[in-house]
Amino acid sequence: MKYLRIITPRSKGSKIMNQLKEKGAKSISCLLAEGSANAHILEVLEIDKEKKEIVSALVNDDLVNDLLDQIKDKFDKKNTSIMFTTPVDYKGEIDMEYEALYVIVNKENADKVIEISQKEGAKGATVVHGRGSGIQKKSVFLNMTIEPEKDIVIMLIKKEISEKVKSAIYDAMNLDENSKGILFSLPVTDVRGLVEQN
Repeated sequence: MKYLRIITPRSKGSKIMNQLKEKGAKSISCLLAEGSANAHILEVLEIDKEKKEIVSALVNDDLVNDLLDQIKDKFDKKNTSIMFTTPVDYKGEIDMEYEALYVIVNKENADKVIEISQKEGAKGATVVHGRGSGIQKKSVFLNMTIEPEKDIVIMLIKKEISEKVKSAIYDAMNLDENSKGILFSLPVTDVRGLVEQN
């Protein structure tokens, strides 16, 4: 069994979820997100963020490659969508080329995480907005509890640069301090549609 994630432009998620359901995928869900390519690319296109969706599902091992190839063939442009999987029963024995890096930080710090990672060789990121619940003090306004806003920055990075990227983010964002953020990575086995990283 593999955990599949497909990061795609907004409005394609429903169609992809239907395809996954038809092929027998389980636990299918979709999140709204924002994409961020290399800063130079964004400058040329005169945009700040791209609207994205992240479709995730559990897929049987024997279906993964055919399913990814079928979905990839339906995308009309290169580098508009990224698909990748993580084995559910990973035990460290897989030789992988990429890692999926997740960094959870306060909302105002997501752009800084992306900037740091791009300086170290990463090519882009996807940001999911959320709320946190932990040791941080929550605000109360008109008898309503206001939870702190968080961003989850998701990046696919080459294994050869992963330690350099993780160390740079960890040090620059002071993640060794309480409530500053969380950083973790997951192995990636199947990748489609990724811009090549140097």
